[in-house]
Amino acid sequence: MNESAIHQSLLAAGIAGVGDLDESSKDPTIEVQPEALVETMTWLRDDAGCAMEMLHLVTAVEREDRMDLVYHLSSLAKHHSITVRVSVARPEGDVEFVPEVPSVASVFSSADWHEREQWDLLGVRFAGHPDHRRILLPEEWIGHPLRKDYVYPSEHGGIPLELDAVPIYEKAPAGEAAERVSEPRPAGAPLTQPPSEPSHRPHAGGKAPDKTKDQS
Repeated sequence: MNESAIHQSLLAAGIAGVGDLDESSKDPTIEVQPEALVETMTWLRDDAGCAMEMLHLVTAVEREDRMDLVYHLSSLAKHHSITVRVSVARPEGDVEFVPEVPSVASVFSSADWHEREQWDLLGVRFAGHPDHRRILLPEEWIGHPLRKDYVYPSEHGGIPLELDAVPIYEKAPAGEAAERVSEPRPAGAPLTQPPSEPSHRPHAGGKAPDKTKDQS
């Protein structure tokens, strides 16, 4: 089935909270209300025509007025796929926005680690998750580093973080003046890496780029 047929089958199932099929992006996406998420994902997995037995990605996208949760599903048996999106509105003026959606770890075991990652990095809470804790950062870490308003600390546990370290490409070459080494930058300042020279290594086709052509 294509995405439109999958969407029509889902609508016919009568699940309250299933919305439109957004075909404006590369991956057509079914919009679902948070309260309908678990039932929708269960139906997509168990329906014989859809048979979406694989959830291979859960990701969060922070918008100015909301947080989008995006679920990528595939059927190995039927050779089709679909994307499901759930949006959580940000209350106006809420500077400590903690979006929450139901966990689907009980439907797809692969969601366990994916949901923990989105909690760790973007601060999305998954209600009913069996082990709702960080997965990449230590438990004592404060905040969620991929949120747009996050300010990186200058150190953690007495260890300087990378944003305050001097990257290799800013260090003085051996034998040159030490004053060329950059000073530690303030917390939150981005690293800026100079552009690299065009590569002349063979690409996947096994043919080196034509050096006579403009490499820009």
